[in-house]
Amino acid sequence: MTPETDVRPATGREWLPAALRGRHMQRWLHVSLPLLIAFSVAQLSKSSIGVIVADRAFSHQFGLDVHPGSVGWLTSLFLYAYGIALFAWGFILKRLGPRTSMLIGTGIWVVALALPPFVNSLGELYGTRILLAVGEACFYPVAHTLTARWFPMNERARANASWLSGIFVGSALGSVLTTTMLTAFSWRATFLSQALIAAVFAFCVVLALLQDQPEKAHGVSTEEVNHIVEGRFESTTVVPKRGPASPFRNYRYWLTMLMYVGTNAPFYGLVTWAPLYLQQERHVELSDIGVVLTVANVLSIVVMVLVGRASDRTVRRAGWAAWGFVIEGVGIAGTVLFSNAGVDSFFIFLGLAGNAWCVVTNWSLLHSLMPTHQSEYSSSVFASITNLVGATLPALVGILLTATGSYTAGFGLMFVTVLISLGCCLVLRPQGY
Repeated sequence: MTPETDVRPATGREWLPAALRGRHMQRWLHVSLPLLIAFSVAQLSKSSIGVIVADRAFSHQFGLDVHPGSVGWLTSLFLYAYGIALFAWGFILKRLGPRTSMLIGTGIWVVALALPPFVNSLGELYGTRILLAVGEACFYPVAHTLTARWFPMNERARANASWLSGIFVGSALGSVLTTTMLTAFSWRATFLSQALIAAVFAFCVVLALLQDQPEKAHGVSTEEVNHIVEGRFESTTVVPKRGPASPFRNYRYWLTMLMYVGTNAPFYGLVTWAPLYLQQERHVELSDIGVVLTVANVLSIVVMVLVGRASDRTVRRAGWAAWGFVIEGVGIAGTVLFSNAGVDSFFIFLGLAGNAWCVVTNWSLLHSLMPTHQSEYSSSVFASITNLVGATLPALVGILLTATGSYTAGFGLMFVTVLISLGCCLVLRPQGY
């Protein structure tokens, strides 16, 4: 990179040349669709643990009703294993390619989902969560590598939104399906149904559709390939290119990583503890909690798609992210400042919607700092470290809950991470990011 590079904003219909509207859209079929489905199913299983732990039979089986602080470790251990495995997946991805890596990871993940009904102790349950994390850890580096290979820079936010929205699709579906399965059947049937869904809708779709490179994929036109190549990091002029060529030697990469902690940590904090908070502090029924989380996640999908589209107009991600962090912070703070279940539900909506806003802008900002040929390592290190740091938050909320008997300190900790992230945005925004 050079110290200063002129930047041309992408505006209006310059996003998509006329020749590429219509049939020359294979990148959305070979990348966005399979990733959307895989992330939806992954988040369904990941976020549902917050609802499953509210099931009395499950809690009694593993002693969570006696040691409520252990609930946080179900998420935190997953994230620790996830973060460590991400380092390894970066190397595997570079060697085997995105498609093969995704198939291996998804296979491990399906097996891990099927195991919980057959374990008897909390330690064994923790083990299934760790195995689940190892398989799922390939998803983010695969997704970012494919996005860098298949989409021009001024489509990256929409491309990221297309599969990142799977996080909230999965959370929305997970809330409904999990509460329905728990009410109608049992927690064991819930896990087995998730394993079946993962095998059919994630593994099989990846096998059928996902492709490594647009240049080698069947059915991708020359016009579409040229459109993609001309918009890659190395060729584009719509983002500033400041500092060293390697992201690892560019402080902006690390600042963007710090910013993402205020996205990642509060998200896992909310999906882990919000159901129990509403149940224990506001006495909301389990079925109603499912409705609250479903509405919140549907709102988040809408926000993510709209913000992704708007962000691609200017390719200025940090400013957009700052507004998202403001909304997220208000949502987190408001949840514990009022003592009404309806008001708390509204602020949970705000917190998750703001989080969705931040996710799509934060990941798109990473692409403004990440050369295509370094996407495997850059994205895996980024995701690894942010997940390892974010993994501490659900467990810390549990520790603070045990120590104080209140959720206020835990939600306050989430709020502090958001303030730090907002500060990072304010450093990068004046630089044109």
